[in-house]
Order: sequence, then C-alpha cells, then structure tokens
Amino acid sequence: MANSKQILQKLARNAKNLGLTVLSESTTAVVIDNSANPITISYVDASFSPSVVGGIDSSVSPFLGIGVSMPGKVRLMSASGTTVPTILDGEVAAKVFGMCASLANDIILVHTDAVTVLATVRGHSDLIGVGQ
Repeated sequence: MANSKQILQKLARNAKNLGLTVLSESTTAVVIDNSANPITISYVDASFSPSVVGGIDSSVSPFLGIGVSMPGKVRLMSASGTTVPTILDGEVAAKVFGMCASLANDIILVHTDAVTVLATVRGHSDLIGVGQ
C-alpha cells in the first residue's frame, strides 16, 4: 500500500523544520515532544474494495490500472489524550496538527487506548498534496 515509512520520515523532517523536537522516529511512529503530553504520529493504510484494481495484483501495486486515489490516514495520539482538547492541548499540538493537515490525508485523533477514535478530520477532497 502506501509508503508509510517515507510518509513518517517526511513528517519527522517537517516537524524538525518547524522547530519541533522529535523524541523518536521509527518505521511505525514519530513522537514529538510536547512536555508531559508527547504526541505520537502514525500512519493507517487505506483499505478499499476491491483489493485488486484494474486486474493488477495488489501485492505489486493496487494503484495501477484504472487507479485509486485514496490515501491512508494520519493518526495522532498523545500521552494523556482522552478527549480532543487533551490531544490538542497547546501550541506544539496545534503546530503538529497543522503540519499533518497540510497533506491530503484524513487525520484521526485517537484516545490513549490506541483504539477509540475521538474525531476524524477530513483531508482535502481534491487530494491536493497527494504524494508529498
């Protein structure tokens, strides 16, 4: 599916360019310093049906053939984020949210249980910024 590793690397670079402190960076998550409430950014692959588009095997590329424009979702979670206001708790969190919103992806704000979606913010409907 998507190159989540590269997307997360780009988000980490963007955070550093904004003057934010990246506490850790891996193939599955980027953690941004936000005092006692660090923010974890991860990527959720898009799921769509059919899994094979245009007769092309999805293990090769699901976007060959007729093509599908459906990016995955950027997932934000914070150490004490049990509500939207506790995830977006200040200037750093607002900068992280804005940085993520500059992409075409939907953003999901997730409870500290890592399962409960508190809010989904729709990405740009025309998919401006896809591939960034």
